[in-house]
Amino acid sequence: MAMAHAELWFVDLEKASGALDALEAAKPRLSDVDNARFAAMTDGAARRNRRLAHIALRVLLERRCGPSIRGVPFAVGASGKPALACTNVTFSLAHTAASALIAISDAGLVGVDLEHARKVKIPSARRAPIERAAIALAAGVPLAEGDPDTRFLSAWVRIEAVAKATGSGVGPFLERLRPRRASKEEEGLAGAKGSSTVVAHDLTVAPGLFGAVALVPGQSLPPVRHLPEKAAALAALVSEGEGER
Repeated sequence: MAMAHAELWFVDLEKASGALDALEAAKPRLSDVDNARFAAMTDGAARRNRRLAHIALRVLLERRCGPSIRGVPFAVGASGKPALACTNVTFSLAHTAASALIAISDAGLVGVDLEHARKVKIPSARRAPIERAAIALAAGVPLAEGDPDTRFLSAWVRIEAVAKATGSGVGPFLERLRPRRASKEEEGLAGAKGSSTVVAHDLTVAPGLFGAVALVPGQSLPPVRHLPEKAAALAALVSEGEGER
């Protein structure tokens, strides 16, 4: 299937759990490395949600790359960004509790992030440079209106999405934005506005969730599609990809 741009998929892991479990039982797609990692998790709910999110990712990748990728471990580069031996396909997965967001693209770098609405215990002096950087990374698009936590979480998902797309990691990025270093860093970000490796875009996914995707400059923002929650519909989605490859 030839994609002209990224695909974005929202997954309600609770509602789609039966369909995802059924597809994995019928035709296993997770690798041994995946299964070992999930088995090592002690939190049962977190283990189940992460496993379901990765089944959904594998299903969508198979739709693009074909069944030869079943059970193939992801290759992890020096930056920690996972990849798969499927020509020109990049992908990104974010999940929080029972929700997941997946991006798959053949048009270059892509990254997504997803966060639940919550109280954020970060002082305003620390928030300010992060929020200004998030605006720069979105080519000057203002942050969502609302209370301070809404504004900060809108900024946070933008930064996480960019960090995932580039493989740079959010930790080093945030370290450069500490108040004592923020001035020079923000100047650099402002100068790079509109010419960055990727540009962050806000996403509307579901009530109570903040989402963002990072795409290469000039790439159109695709709609967020919802992964089917019934086994037959999910199997048909995979078959649709087989017919278009």
